[in-house]
Amino acid sequence: MKYENAKNILPEKLLEEVQKYAEGKVIYIPKKESAKGWGEASGYRKRLNKRNSIICNRYSAGHSIMEIAEEFYLSPETIKKLVYGKKVNLPMFSPTITSAEKYASQGLGEEWVRTFLSILDKEIPDYSEYFMSDLIRIPLRLINYKNVEKMEYNAEDFSNLPLIVIYKNHAFSVPYQQEYLQFLKQEKRNSHYAFVFACNEEYGYFWNNFGKNFRR
Repeated sequence: MKYENAKNILPEKLLEEVQKYAEGKVIYIPKKESAKGWGEASGYRKRLNKRNSIICNRYSAGHSIMEIAEEFYLSPETIKKLVYGKKVNLPMFSPTITSAEKYASQGLGEEWVRTFLSILDKEIPDYSEYFMSDLIRIPLRLINYKNVEKMEYNAEDFSNLPLIVIYKNHAFSVPYQQEYLQFLKQEKRNSHYAFVFACNEEYGYFWNNFGKNFRR
């Protein structure tokens, strides 16, 4: 490392201040920390990368360029640049607990549910009206259930997938997977993996009364 005479570098007044503390000493002045990249300090870049990954995931799940453009308020050309030019960073989607776990571990459980329901052509819950849990194990006894008729099941007819549970009016229900729930109960399962959507107004009651029953 090459040493410089501070007299040749520092302004006179600054040199006098340095001399008060380190006159005659050899000192090392470290470089300033490099400035954070654009958007890093505010977290915007992270949110943007997450959004772009979700867009790519929508496309890989079969949504059209125009559908995605309308959903995210972007031009079709922008969507094309994202889906054709970027590698999808999200885990590979499949209707399985393993896939749901991978999404949830990255804070993207909501995206797994959205993709799953869109493939089934089911109405997606309005996320602004609900609190969505992480992937948890819920005791099946908590879920309201009415066995209309005795049915025979073949385990191969069902994927090992999570339940989508809605908590509203102080009751748990499974609006999308009644047959799957019936199969699980017939198999005498005590609990099962689920994403739970709790109505915002009832979240406090939901968590205080049932939170201790959940485990991951």
